[in-house]
Amino acid sequence: MHRGIGILIVLLLNHAALSSQIVATTGYANSRRPDAPEGGSVDSYFDAGGGYAVGVRVDVDRELFWFGPSFLFWNNLTGDPHHNYNSNYFQIELGGRLSARTRTIPSLYGGIGLGYTVAHGEVVPKFEEFGGELDFDGEFPTASIHVGARTPSKTHGIAILAEASYHVGLDTPTGDRAIGPAQAWLIQIGVGFDTRFSPER
Repeated sequence: MHRGIGILIVLLLNHAALSSQIVATTGYANSRRPDAPEGGSVDSYFDAGGGYAVGVRVDVDRELFWFGPSFLFWNNLTGDPHHNYNSNYFQIELGGRLSARTRTIPSLYGGIGLGYTVAHGEVVPKFEEFGGELDFDGEFPTASIHVGARTPSKTHGIAILAEASYHVGLDTPTGDRAIGPAQAWLIQIGVGFDTRFSPER
């Protein structure tokens, strides 16, 4: 996991030297129940629910495309099927995105994302008589589609964007304490900072 974050940082710095934008996003995540391996115990502790999403990425600017590495965190804080436990689930996605764009103002765009995801689920009993804390973990490849709109950044060096995306897992981990993936819809807003912006004098 630490090695993956290090590789992502190197990619972000390398791409930032090109004509590109560093984009930060945040918003709402609506998640389905996380998948569970056959014979596992995930279903009894987790359910569909909502949470928040936070992301950062580099969009390298080309005539009709944006592309680059991305980091995304989203969680499910309300999926508590059992009234005796507090449950939360999250996914961290490291990968890349490719978006086709229009030349309109604002720019409309849509595309795909691929990456590798680490998932974690935590169950905390509300009362001591229900036992101790339970942890579930999973790793798997993921894919996503996205659509959005973005203002130009040439005037002030900052773009404003709004985006919707849908995320799915491409594999299921194994083991009694394995968890994920969970399908999720994300609605986000964000800002893009032009890495080569130079105000005119």
